[in-house]
Amino acid sequence: MFGATVRHLAERAVEARRDADALACQAWNARMLAFQGPAQPSPALGDALNAGYRYLEVKCLGCDTHQTVALDIVRQPKSTPIHELERYMRCRQCSRSNGNGAIS
Repeated sequence: MFGATVRHLAERAVEARRDADALACQAWNARMLAFQGPAQPSPALGDALNAGYRYLEVKCLGCDTHQTVALDIVRQPKSTPIHELERYMRCRQCSRSNGNGAIS
């Protein structure tokens, strides 16, 4: 008797979380465009994935090259705010010259 109600409410909770994560990502994207750069706070990596965002467009801090990074292969905890990934976002060429980590 209660099983159907529990399943229905659990499904609604999953949908509500996905919708909330999507709205948080959309708000962050709007702030990024408005401020022309990193905006804080940002959604967590796991929240972006839950909302259906699979890629992040990044710009190398050294040479302004644009690339796309798949969020599901980023080696950071899913609780990491996306704006904290900024320090790792350099192209391979700039990383070699600076000795830092790189994006492919």
